[in-house]
Amino acid sequence: MECKETLVNTLGRSLLRRRGRRLRRVMMDLGLSCPNRDGTSGYGGCIYCDIHGSGTGASREQGLEAQWQEGLARARKVNPEGPAAILYFQSYSNTWPDLGPLAAALEMAQSWAQEAPILAIGTRPDCFSPEAAELLAQQLGTFEEVWVEFGLETADDEVQKRIGRHDTLANFHAACELAGKHGLTRIAHCLAGLPGEKAGGLMRQVEEVRRAGCEGIKFHQLMVLKRTKLAHEWMNGDISLLDDQEYIQMVADALEILPPEVIVHRLVAEAPATEYLAPKPWPGRQKVHSEIENELRRRGSSQGSALSSVS
Repeated sequence: MECKETLVNTLGRSLLRRRGRRLRRVMMDLGLSCPNRDGTSGYGGCIYCDIHGSGTGASREQGLEAQWQEGLARARKVNPEGPAAILYFQSYSNTWPDLGPLAAALEMAQSWAQEAPILAIGTRPDCFSPEAAELLAQQLGTFEEVWVEFGLETADDEVQKRIGRHDTLANFHAACELAGKHGLTRIAHCLAGLPGEKAGGLMRQVEEVRRAGCEGIKFHQLMVLKRTKLAHEWMNGDISLLDDQEYIQMVADALEILPPEVIVHRLVAEAPATEYLAPKPWPGRQKVHSEIENELRRRGSSQGSALSSVS
């Protein structure tokens, strides 16, 4: 089915079209850091980021081989034979502070490419150097696709400061341009509901993602997790959070101006119940997916349907 005939061009639908199967992400943790934690630009991380760096924390308990084997076993429940996984280096900024750990991990990972034909690397735009781009581009000789996932989170540099992130929109565009020149697939993370974000903030993020030429996007709502700076603000009553209906409307609006060929890798975020504080109540992931598509259906719209009016 062509993406223009679907309401949302999701990753699952794209994989089925292109590969005839869905692939499951195997999350890998190198135990690294980011400039917002080691004092380069700040300490303690962004206000919403927990001690695992928005990842698994697995490196504290397992080496890479053990992480891979455990993740592959889960992926094999979906695809018992053949390609089964997307190898995803998720936690913190995987190209910071130097490329040594990532380069060593990628050398090990070359033997996993048959089971995981897609490699994905998460990092911050301000941590993406020409050397990092070259290292990832070299993996195209082993993996069929190499994705680099950049946190945009907000298109407002003042909000970046408010949340203690200390990155910039200019850095995002520079990183996307560099990755594109090296043949890498670019995926942007967009966050709804940040404190200080103006009305239409998620729409502006999508506009910048479109301008940067990203091939993929992830949407996620602001969540309060334990052991974060945001948790203290929430408990003190200093912030307000989106409810699920507000979020569904925001994402539906944003999807209408997202080009239909851009792959939507995520429509809503999840967190372990043991770490999650708010917002509550919040529906499960599949219900939010369904409600977003139902809202588009109710409007008679779909991904990209409003682009002619914003061009």
